[in-house]
Amino acid sequence: MKKILLCILTILLVVSCGSIKKPAVDRFQTTILPEYVKNLYIGMPLEEFKEIKNEKSSMIEENLMSFRYEYEEIVNEENLESIVYYFDADIPSQPLYEMIFIYKSDFDVEAYAESMYGEPSVLFHLPYDEWCWDSHEGFKIVAWTFENKLVIIGTIKKTEWGELDVCGNK
Repeated sequence: MKKILLCILTILLVVSCGSIKKPAVDRFQTTILPEYVKNLYIGMPLEEFKEIKNEKSSMIEENLMSFRYEYEEIVNEENLESIVYYFDADIPSQPLYEMIFIYKSDFDVEAYAESMYGEPSVLFHLPYDEWCWDSHEGFKIVAWTFENKLVIIGTIKKTEWGELDVCGNK
């Protein structure tokens, strides 16, 4: 009887340990991403994104850019209409490297960005003002506003933004 009980306890222990997820890695970038996407991060593999976002995001079918996958999430909350996510199609992990937050046309996106980030790090570059941070993960994070959009990118190597002149320098 003791052997059977010991076997059952051992099996339960093994099964329960296998189902424990490892804790999330603390990332600097979660401190600068808008609240709505705090559970995402630049560099997140596409498969992990799909597990988190599930049915909330849909792939944009008319994707003419063969180097990336585009997903759009319709939000329609207060001032935020939708978010477009870009994933690299050529890197095996297919990392998330860009998020475009699309706000309602009457929302002051620039004032919102300045309230979150303060004054831009670099003025009138590419040709927008930019906020720049070191991700502490081997790439820079850059944000800028354009019309009713807040764009946040990661300069992950071998992605669309990997080799471009951002933050006013190489």
